[in-house]
Amino acid sequence: MLEKLKQLYLNFSFIFPLLIAFLLPFGINYGIIIAFWLISFFVFDDVKSGVRKMLTNKWSYVFILFFIIHALGYFFSINKSEALSSIEIKLPFIFLPLLIFTSNFNELQLKKIVISFVSGCVLLAFTCLFRATYLYYAMDTNAFFYSDFTYFLHPSYFSMYFVFAQLIVMLYYKTWLSHLKYLNLKIGFISLVFLVCIFLASSKMGVITAFTILPVTLFVLLINRGYKKSMIVFLVALISIIGIAYKLFPSPFQRLQTAFTVTTSSQSIDLSATESTAVRILIWKQAINIIKENFVFGTTPGDANDALYQSYQKNGLTGAIKKKLNAHNQFLQTFIGTGILGFILLFLMTIGAIVFGFIKRNYALVLFNFLITFNFLVESMLQAQAGFIFFTFFLCFLLQYHLGKFTNQNNIQLK
Repeated sequence: MLEKLKQLYLNFSFIFPLLIAFLLPFGINYGIIIAFWLISFFVFDDVKSGVRKMLTNKWSYVFILFFIIHALGYFFSINKSEALSSIEIKLPFIFLPLLIFTSNFNELQLKKIVISFVSGCVLLAFTCLFRATYLYYAMDTNAFFYSDFTYFLHPSYFSMYFVFAQLIVMLYYKTWLSHLKYLNLKIGFISLVFLVCIFLASSKMGVITAFTILPVTLFVLLINRGYKKSMIVFLVALISIIGIAYKLFPSPFQRLQTAFTVTTSSQSIDLSATESTAVRILIWKQAINIIKENFVFGTTPGDANDALYQSYQKNGLTGAIKKKLNAHNQFLQTFIGTGILGFILLFLMTIGAIVFGFIKRNYALVLFNFLITFNFLVESMLQAQAGFIFFTFFLCFLLQYHLGKFTNQNNIQLK
C-alpha cells in the first residue's frame, strides 16, 4: 500500500505546484497545499538525497540565509508578536526551495504548471468582469474600478499577476500550443482580456509595467521572429491602443497624472497627505533616516514597522500613522528590519537574478525579476501572502527550470 502511494506521489507530485499556480490569482491561503506537499515529500521521497540536491543549487543559500536572519531577529525584537509573524511569512523561503529545487518534473508537467497560472488569471478575469457587470445592472453599483473591481486581491498584486501571465502567453503559447486551432485568435483574445483587466485595476505600477515590459518584450519577439517590417504597424497599433485606453479607461491615466504632479511639484508635501504617491514619498524619507541610524544590523524585522510608526509620530506624518503604513518599498522595508545583509540578499534575489538570467539566456527569469523589482519599489510585497508566495514560488521555478528550452514536443492537449 505504501509503495503504491509512493509511486502515486512520484507520478503526480506536480499536482501540488499546479494547484498553487492555478489558485494564486484568487489570493486564498495556500498553506494547506504546501503542507500536504511537504508532508508527502518527507513520507514518500528520498529526503536525504533531496536535501543534498537542494544544497548543490547555490541559490538555496541565499534563500536559507534570508530566512535565518529573520528568524534570529526574533531574539532581539521588542515586538515578539510581529517578529513571530515575520518568521511565519518567510517560511516559504525554506520550504519552496526544498520542494522545487529537489523536484524533477518533466517538460509536459512543467508546461501544465505554468499554463495553469495563466488559466487561473483567465478565470479570475471573467469572474471579476461578470461580478462587476452584475453589480452595475442589478445593484446600480459601479465595481469596474480599482479594488472594487479586483475584489480578491489588492490591485497592485492583481496587476502584477496579470502582467506576468501576459508575458507567459507572449513568450510560450505560440510554441507550446502550436497544435491548437485558431491559436492567434485565442492569444489575441486572452491578451485583450488581460489588458482590459489591468486598466480596470488602475494600479499605477500595473499600468507602468504594462506599458513598458510588455511592449518591449513584444518588440523583441517580433524582431527575433523575422517580422522587422511589422515594426511600424506595431508602433501605430501601440499608440492607437494607448489612445483608445485613454478614452475608455481614463482613471488609470488620471492616477498617473496625479503621481507625476506630486513627484515633480516644487511645493512641499502636506504631512497629513494620504494620497498614495504623496504619502509614499513622505514614508520613504523617514525610512531612509531609520536606515542611516540602523545601517548594519537593522531594527530587527519585528520592530521595523514600530520604528516607522514612531518616526511618523515624531515628524507629524498624520496620514501615514493613521493608516499604520509600512515602508511601501520592499528594499527599504528589508533594509530597515535586517540591515545591510538582508538588503544584499534581497538585491541578489532580484537584480542578481536578472544578471544571472541574462547570462543563462533565461529570459523568463529576467522578465519576472524586472516585474518584481518594479513592484518592490512601491510596495512591501514580502509582507503579504499574495506577494511572498508569488515571488518565492516562481523565482524558485524559474531558477530550477529554463522554460525557453522547451519545444513544441509534448504539447498540452487543450481545446
